[in-house]
Amino acid sequence: MDLQSSQAFFWLCAGLAIFSVAAFLCWAIFEFARMLRQGNEVVEHARDVVGGIEEDVAHARAKLGGVLGNMAGIASAVKGIASMKSEFGDVKKPAKKTKKRFNRLLNEYEEVEE
Repeated sequence: MDLQSSQAFFWLCAGLAIFSVAAFLCWAIFEFARMLRQGNEVVEHARDVVGGIEEDVAHARAKLGGVLGNMAGIASAVKGIASMKSEFGDVKKPAKKTKKRFNRLLNEYEEVEE
């Protein structure tokens, strides 16, 4: 090979190397832009979900506001029923049946409900 052909071969290899680097950089920039777009879509979806949750919570507060306002009336009714129960006296509950059994771990007898 003479000097002209070896220099031409060098320029051919240098051109291919530069073209390869440029193609890789274009591909890397394209992938980075695609990743940013997908990240943006994820953030938008998360914002939509959070917005829906906020709307649901606001709606639930509006609905429960009336119920919570009525809780004072319900509490006074329960208080009245409890006072009526105390006026009539407590109803005796039947005694629970118990038996003794030996606990091997504690090495003693204990009472157990049947």
